[in-house]
Amino acid sequence: PGCAYGVYVSGDYAYVSDGRDGLRIIDVFDPFSPSEVGFYTGGDDAHDVYISGSYVYIASWGGWWGAGCRIINISDPSLPSEIGYYNTPLGNARGIYVYGTYAYIANNHGGLRIIDISDPTSPSEVGFYDTGNKAEGVYVSGDYAYVADGGDGLRIIDVSTPSSPSEIGFYDTGSYAYGVFVSGNYAYVADHADGLRIIDISDP
Repeated sequence: PGCAYGVYVSGDYAYVSDGRDGLRIIDVFDPFSPSEVGFYTGGDDAHDVYISGSYVYIASWGGWWGAGCRIINISDPSLPSEIGYYNTPLGNARGIYVYGTYAYIANNHGGLRIIDISDPTSPSEVGFYDTGNKAEGVYVSGDYAYVADGGDGLRIIDVSTPSSPSEIGFYDTGSYAYGVFVSGNYAYVADHADGLRIIDISDP
């Protein structure tokens, strides 16, 4: 019913971040006849979504007053419930990627925030990096976080020590980097007016 921003598929379900209407859980077992089985609304705008185990991690935003990371238990998809929340400072959460026991959040003006989620009921920030522009999307692979940083293009952040992330490389994509996906030696960047940019990251 809202404005769909992001989607993550796990098993028979598609989890959709639906703006002000929160998280929508759609049964896609039969792709020709999808149906909603559950939803959760946290009061702010759900912008991106990531699934890990029995939890949905939502990057939510509410303008200059904040928002952040919401953690939703989906062990029963028909009855999702929030078990944890972290309000990210400065700006608002636009993108999220979970790797190990950390959630990496592209936090717009607030750069890259690294959240310890080892206890999903009590998430806490352990590190951050000011990417310089507006962090819109993030993908983590190995020791690196690849951040789509708006007008500053692709930023590559060493997160091998989560409490002390540091930039090791960047590429000016030319337009406005909104999203990034990494596969092998390439980063694929959704670059607004300039379309798809494919970046060789064999040497980060």
